Amino acid sequence: MVSILQWLILSLCVPDIFAQTQGWNLLFGTTVPEEVVKKPLTFDNPVPKWIKGSLIRNGPGRFEMGPHSFLNVFDGYAKLYSWQFPGNGSVYFSAKFVQSMFYNESLKIKDIARYQTFDDLVPPMSQLNKEEAFIRGLDNMNVNIYNYTGECVLLTDVWKLYVVDCHTLKTIRSCDPPIPGDHTTFPYISGMSVAHPVPEVGTDYHLTIRQSLAILPGMSDKFTLVRVKSADIREKVAEWEVKKMPYQHSILSTERYALIFATPLYMDTKALLQSFVARQSLIFNKDEKTTVYVVEIKTGQVHTIQTETVFSMHYLNAYEIDNNTIVMDVASYPDGSVVAFFEMDNLMNKTRRDSAPYKPSLKRYKIDILGEKIKPMSFGVNPKVPHVNMMDMPTINERYRSKPYCYAYGVVFKSDFKTFGNFSIVKKDVCSSFGDLSWNVADQYPMESWFVPDPNGSREDDGVLLTPMLDGKLGKSYLVILDPKTMKPISKAQLPILVPFHFHGRFIDNVY
Repeated sequence: MVSILQWLILSLCVPDIFAQTQGWNLLFGTTVPEEVVKKPLTFDNPVPKWIKGSLIRNGPGRFEMGPHSFLNVFDGYAKLYSWQFPGNGSVYFSAKFVQSMFYNESLKIKDIARYQTFDDLVPPMSQLNKEEAFIRGLDNMNVNIYNYTGECVLLTDVWKLYVVDCHTLKTIRSCDPPIPGDHTTFPYISGMSVAHPVPEVGTDYHLTIRQSLAILPGMSDKFTLVRVKSADIREKVAEWEVKKMPYQHSILSTERYALIFATPLYMDTKALLQSFVARQSLIFNKDEKTTVYVVEIKTGQVHTIQTETVFSMHYLNAYEIDNNTIVMDVASYPDGSVVAFFEMDNLMNKTRRDSAPYKPSLKRYKIDILGEKIKPMSFGVNPKVPHVNMMDMPTINERYRSKPYCYAYGVVFKSDFKTFGNFSIVKKDVCSSFGDLSWNVADQYPMESWFVPDPNGSREDDGVLLTPMLDGKLGKSYLVILDPKTMKPISKAQLPILVPFHFHGRFIDNVY
């Protein structure tokens, strides 16, 4: 891995190499050890005073410890970033590593501690160490943050979570909540869940799933749809068996239904128990269709309907058209190869990452529940910004969650269709492609944006987009506030430390 000082020295000594990447090595794989407590930021234009709360984001912030480093960016030690908006035009920035058992034990032994990771280490772990890590489970919650009825929780694609202080980012405790009435012990491995639960319409709760892998021959795996009432309290909504367990990262819901979009990227129990490495157990079956489980939230009844073979991790939105029809919008891929793409060796090799078959595409699925049919649909392409339909990391105005909507915002990583590194922040108009917009700056790298609605606004895109950026030329990070109507900057402020690539987050109202 490359430290910031090493990057600066190398960029002076070997300018031609870094002219091709323009700070790419700072974006992925760079450890930034500094932590920051409530540093005031200076914006170049006034910040709207109606923005009141905190943008908190989660992602990998350290990629090595002692003699070992992580093979995959998904495994970096969790680090939180917070931008606090008190509502008076000022903004304060904080950054802090999550004090998980995994991180603290690693610091103590000066090596990567033996906990489960998504991928292997460099150099590889011994088989004995892999077994030990698998038994201890995953403890690095580095993907997302949610507000569960007043408590900030850190999530990844496992059932366990961490609770942190929303104001200070201090790690409070880990939590492995039970589900009353649900049998998830032997003969099941029941550690998997999703990093993107969904709000349950009309409540203060969320919906998520628990995935249970059967380890005895002849037994079926099972899904459990779960209502999340707080960081500690769970309630079973529905349960059903599946022949093979797909990898899930997100779920969606409408007013009456929960939707599990189960693509044919499967977790192979036998491969998992042989390798003890999660990524090596994932197998994409191109000959199998995607299965959509439509679950009636009130009754627990499950409708099973199949559609085309695709892969997806992130969804835009879903809503009901009538009593029988649901619309579901997803960021899709033709297969599951994108999961392996985020190995460090791929990301740091320009030729390899540019030539990788990276082909995301926004898709709409129209679900006929009684007819047990799904119609896949593609969105129109605006010739002025044809790359918009390649977006991932989607967010929307959350006031329109589970309702008819028009706008989604996301990141396109290959805007020129050639260079993985030509990043754009885009606005997709799912009602008319004529409303598609895009914003980018050469050699600058935006992360996932978050839409904050104007409390006095009346239109869906009345608000601002808060977008962390990395300036590859200057080797510095900043936060830019974009106008969603035009996708033009309103104001920006440089950050006191580098903020490398990270995954997800959200704006939490009235937390500052």
